[in-house]
This record gives sequence, C-alpha cells and structure tokens, in this order.
Amino acid sequence: MKSFGKLLLADLRQFYRDRTALFFTFLFPLLFMLIFGAAFGGSQNVSYDIGLVDNDNSPVSGQIDNILNQVPILKITQSGNLDQELADLKNGKLGAVISIPAGTGAAVAAKQTSKVTVYYDPSQTTSSSVILSSLNQIIDGINQQLTGQPAFLQLTQESVATHNLRYIDYLVPGILAMSILFLGLFGSLALVERREKKILKRFGATPISRSRLLMSQVIYRLVLAVVQALIIIAIASLIFKVSVLGNWLELFGLVLLGTMAFISIGYFAVSRARTVEGAMPIIQLVQFPMLFLSGIFFPVELMPAFMRPIINAMPLTYLGDAFRQIMVDATPLHPLGLDVLVLVAWLVVCVGLAIRLFRWE
Repeated sequence: MKSFGKLLLADLRQFYRDRTALFFTFLFPLLFMLIFGAAFGGSQNVSYDIGLVDNDNSPVSGQIDNILNQVPILKITQSGNLDQELADLKNGKLGAVISIPAGTGAAVAAKQTSKVTVYYDPSQTTSSSVILSSLNQIIDGINQQLTGQPAFLQLTQESVATHNLRYIDYLVPGILAMSILFLGLFGSLALVERREKKILKRFGATPISRSRLLMSQVIYRLVLAVVQALIIIAIASLIFKVSVLGNWLELFGLVLLGTMAFISIGYFAVSRARTVEGAMPIIQLVQFPMLFLSGIFFPVELMPAFMRPIINAMPLTYLGDAFRQIMVDATPLHPLGLDVLVLVAWLVVCVGLAIRLFRWE
C-alpha cells in the first residue's frame, strides 16, 4: 500500500510539472466554455438590417411599413431608390431589401393579389434563410390584419447573386484559411525545438547566418502553403464541383501573404518560450479564438455586438473574408483592399516584435 501511494504521488507530481497537460486538462475546457458562452450564451437578440422601398405610398403600404418596424429582429431603413438598396445588399450592408410595388393598396382594396418582392443574397447563408422565413410569416400576418384572408399579399423572392452557390462553396475558403493558420503557427514549433536541443547554438559556430536559417524556414513554409492550397482546391473541384470564380494570381498572392503573416505571428508568439511544451499552450491560446470567432465556420452576424471589436482585430477574419471574395464572389465583410492591408499590418508588426524579442539560445 505504501508503494502504491508513492507511485500515485509521483504521477501527480509529474502531471503538475507538465504545463501542456495542465493546460489541456483544466484551462482549455474552461477557455472553450467561456468563449462560446460569451458568443452564443447571452440574451442579446440578433437583428438584421432590411432596406424597404415603398413605390406605392398608400395607407396599405404604410401599414406594412409600421408592422415591419415592430418586428424585433428587423431594423428597417426606408428609401425610394431600389438600385442603391440593392448595391448596399451586395456590399453586405443590408441583409435583404423589400420592394412594395405601386398599386399595392389598390389591389388589396379590389381583393386582388399584389406581389411584394424581397431581394436577398444567398451567400449570406444563415441570415438569408432566417430573414426569408421570418418575412413569409410576417406577410401572412399582415394579410390577416388587412383583410382577414391570407392571399392578397404574396411574397416573391429574388436572388441578387449571379452564381448558384452552395454551402460547400463557402466552407472551402474557410478550410483553406484554417490550413494556413495551422501551417503558420505550428511551423514556429520547429524553431523552438531546435533552440531547446541547442541546435541553433551550434549553427552560431558555422558560416550560416541566422537570417539565412530563418529565410529557409519561411520559403519552406510558403512552398508547403502553395502545395496545400492546390490540393484543397483540386479536391474541392473534383469531388464537390467547387469552382474558383476570381483571379488565380490574386488567390495565390493572398495565400503567400496569409502564410507569411501567420508565420510572423507564430514566431512572435513563441519568441520567449524555452521548450516545445511551453510553446504549445501559447500557440493553442493564439489559434483557438481565431479558429472559432473569425467567421470561417460560424457567421459573424450571429456574434454579439460586444465581441465585434475582438472579431475585427483577428487576422484570420480578414484572410477568410478575402478568400471568399476571390474564390466564390461572396458578400464581403470588408473591402478586399482593407483585408490585404490588415494582413500586411499584422505581418510587419509581428516581424518587428519577433526580431526584437526572439531568443536564439
């Protein structure tokens, strides 16, 4: 029994000294719960910006406007310019546009059917389905209030997308962004391992400069990133028939920029770590929030407003958004130029910090 107690105590001490085991056993589940609890467990209601174009200006259209403004999940902005509203929809500023045609009031008074058109963007996969479902129910309710009968107002749906896109078309750019995240961040562990085993110290006694050593590592990761991107795109094309709609040069330029940005973030994150065991939790801490809060898998519009500044600060948010714009012509979260500028800023800042703080021995 005494030997059993000593073995148990030895195991507990070994576990206590293993920082990686401590992190993934206790802190990682708590971090997981806190992040998702903050993102999806609050009482805040999701709302959608809806453009309304009233071409009728009758008491009936006014009543429709009043009812729509009373729906908590809809924020109605009224305008008489359909072209401008559709442009805002394509740019991601609106979730949908409702157009009330001229003669709606007269048609309802004559007990004739009048079609109310809702324009939507299918690339906003989650929000468009919620909005369309809600509007169908609202129109049915308006019919009952206006006439007591359910058929005088009819909701028709028109997509503003030029391509018939599926969910897999939006998932593939997110997977590509995720693969670059992993390649860039976890690639820094190789350098930490060399430092831990005194290999970097031995390189100091050779004619090979540190800058040349780092450059070989960066080029190696860039080659892997291009090969990885080609494999992902090829499999997506062959199996799921996903097509790249944008410019291939822009796409691979973005692959290289994103890889360099995340390599620099990885080197900065582990710049002071002495061992691989010590560096691993740091990489996980950097990688985990970006993986689930950047919008590559979960729609950004579902996140509470207080988390938007955090989301907008994450480089993966901009990389995933840029990939979707180039690959599937999706509705942008940000202009493509801003996506590129933010990634360049992360690259420059993290390279500077890594050079200043990195330990070679």
